[in-house]
Amino acid sequence: MRSTNIKKKFNKFSVLLNVILIAIMAIGVLFFLPKEQKSEIKTSINIESIEKVNEVVFLNAGVNEIITETKTTQVFGFDVPFSRKTALVILNYTAKFGIKSSVKVEQIGEKEYKVIVPKFEVIGVELSKDNPKLVTNQLSSDKQAEYLDKFKSEIKESAINYYKTLFSSMDSEAKVTVEFSE
Repeated sequence: MRSTNIKKKFNKFSVLLNVILIAIMAIGVLFFLPKEQKSEIKTSINIESIEKVNEVVFLNAGVNEIITETKTTQVFGFDVPFSRKTALVILNYTAKFGIKSSVKVEQIGEKEYKVIVPKFEVIGVELSKDNPKLVTNQLSSDKQAEYLDKFKSEIKESAINYYKTLFSSMDSEAKVTVEFSE
């Protein structure tokens, strides 16, 4: 009797063990099956301002500027040895050059016009995502004037092409001269 009792317990244990193994295998299979993911994207847009501008951009200049700043600790007017620190910053931005006020157009003959372009200005600066505050500090009025002088011929060439194209689109026989206020 004892042997049948042990066999029954062994059979029950064997069945239970098989059920557990099948359950573990089923869970393992479910774990490794490809899963579908649900994704939800929410976007919030806030327009902070809208401004009408009378600006014409004649030239965009991509600028890459390298700034090196060195600091040395001093005690009683003397440099402390091994206290020199150097920072190297690379700035990338786009400067936009053009005009913010209207041009004057004079008719000087039949189908002949003179366009007087006002003084060129820095219209704006599109900052790179890195170091925007540093870029803003670097673009002082003196630096802007330097860039305007450096790129003046390219800006003028672009302005001449712009106004000649504009007038020729209205009248293909129109003659246009462009004059610049400096």
